[in-house]
Amino acid sequence: MEPRMRPATPDDMPRLQEIVEQVWAIGSDFALEEKYGSVGDERWDRWLVPKVMSRLWDEIGSTLVTEVEGEIAGFISYAIDHSREVGAIHYNAVAPPFQGHGIGTSQVARVLQIFRDEGMRIACVGTGLNEGHAPARRMYEKAGFEPVIEYRMYARRLD
Repeated sequence: MEPRMRPATPDDMPRLQEIVEQVWAIGSDFALEEKYGSVGDERWDRWLVPKVMSRLWDEIGSTLVTEVEGEIAGFISYAIDHSREVGAIHYNAVAPPFQGHGIGTSQVARVLQIFRDEGMRIACVGTGLNEGHAPARRMYEKAGFEPVIEYRMYARRLD
């Protein structure tokens, strides 16, 4: 069956959280834990998952889900700034069993079309520079995105 994209609904949120928990072990909260041990005596996902889910709830009107045979395989959220004519992709995730089949790329293509339809002149997305984000960087570059600025997070122990 072909993947089908549709607007997210509140009923989708538990599945989106499952996907976040499966795929976000590549970000800064995870990296801090890998380097220094648990932060606040809890796993990285204790801090990251609520942040991501809060933003997804705020952006539910601009979040799409992709279904494969009735199962949510991925999602993408975005924001549109009409005053600056800039569209920004915030989260783009595909559950591990569905990765490598073009779902993330299709989600990006759909959002880029939404940006065009809304009159945006620029589309932006941010991603990490670590190895875990390499597939995302390749996908975005293949979609025509160009690096604009590099970002590095620094940390140190205070004890």
